[in-house]
Formats: sequence, structure tokens, C-alpha cells
Amino acid sequence: MTDRERAVRDGVVAGRWLIGIAAVHAAFGLWFGRGPLVGIVREGLWNTVDLEPARGLVFWFLIMSPLLAMVGQLVIASARAGRPASRALGWQLLTFALGGAILMPASGFWLGLVPAAILLRRAPAGF
Repeated sequence: MTDRERAVRDGVVAGRWLIGIAAVHAAFGLWFGRGPLVGIVREGLWNTVDLEPARGLVFWFLIMSPLLAMVGQLVIASARAGRPASRALGWQLLTFALGGAILMPASGFWLGLVPAAILLRRAPAGF
């Protein structure tokens, strides 16, 4: 296997990890936030989050899922296009995951270390 093929494979694996983390994150948020979410829907969605701290917590928890999935899709697409994710993205993901894990050890932030390590392993230097 060539270096390019390895870089593509690693990019796809890292992207799938990010998408998988996003799916697990969404499932946890929907399950554990179902009470506040029902209240949001019952009240018609419009302007129903700001007044309730539990709803805000669920909203910000769930909004991370599509963002993680989008980053994962971009990592996969760039790898398949022959442009693996930069080393900077690997370091940023590592910093984000490690920072979150330190502040909240009993969390899923630890999962982010896997795609960060994969991206750092073969990412090209530079931004």
C-alpha cells in the first residue's frame, strides 16, 4: 500500500469515527434530553429554549452532533479527493478532545482522541 493509499484510508477511518461519535452523541442527547425536547415541541419550537436551562443544555448538546458529522464528512471527502486533512486539524481535534476530557472525565470526549491520533499519524505538515 502506498503512502497516498494509507493517507486516504486513514482519512476515511478518522472521518467515520467522527460521524460515529456524532451518532452516539445524538442518541444520548435525544434519550437523556427527551423531557426538555418534548417541552420544546409542545410549546411550538419558536423561542422555547432560552427560558429553560435544561432546554439550553439539551440544545447545545445536540447541536454538536451535526457539526461533528459535517467535519467527519469533510475529512472523508478530502481524503478521497487526494487532499488529506491537515496536521492543524489533527492538533485542534486533539486539543478539543483532551481539554473536554480533562474538564469532564466521565464523558465521551475520550473518543475524540482516536480520530485525532489517526489524523496526526499521516497528515501533511502545514495548515
